[in-house]
Amino acid sequence: MQIITTTATFTRPSDTTQYTSGDLVANSTTAGSVSPMTFKIPSGRGIKLHRVELLRSSTTVTDGQFRFHLYKDSPTPANGDNSAWSTTASGYQGYIDIDGQTPAFTDDSKASGVPVSNSVFVPMFIYTDADQTLYGLLEARDTYTPTSAEVFTMTLLGESYV
Repeated sequence: MQIITTTATFTRPSDTTQYTSGDLVANSTTAGSVSPMTFKIPSGRGIKLHRVELLRSSTTVTDGQFRFHLYKDSPTPANGDNSAWSTTASGYQGYIDIDGQTPAFTDDSKASGVPVSNSVFVPMFIYTDADQTLYGLLEARDTYTPTSAEVFTMTLLGESYV
């Protein structure tokens, strides 16, 4: 077992169009150009995920509720940014909700989420393919007005297994 943190970043489009619950938050408004976040697992073929952290370049914290979807295969979104989240099921591992309505700092805002089952924290076990890569997409779970070209950084914290 090895304690790990792995991070991925994307910049959303240069607009301030409000999201509604269920919208994909991504790097492109064109479905075929959306790149999922990519996380390399440093060792092993699986991860016991304890927490995800979301860092946003905006200090706005109102209505910042998100759902982070994890995949072991790169997902193919049916839509682009600010349209309904819809993807292929291939390699889908589950999701973690993130309540982003936490204190804003002077430079960014930060929130985190943990895997929950029946209102109890339960680490999420994910087995990766031989390439040791996980993929993620972010979904808005409430109305959310972004800043233009807002940067989202997701960090996975957990344990990897050989």
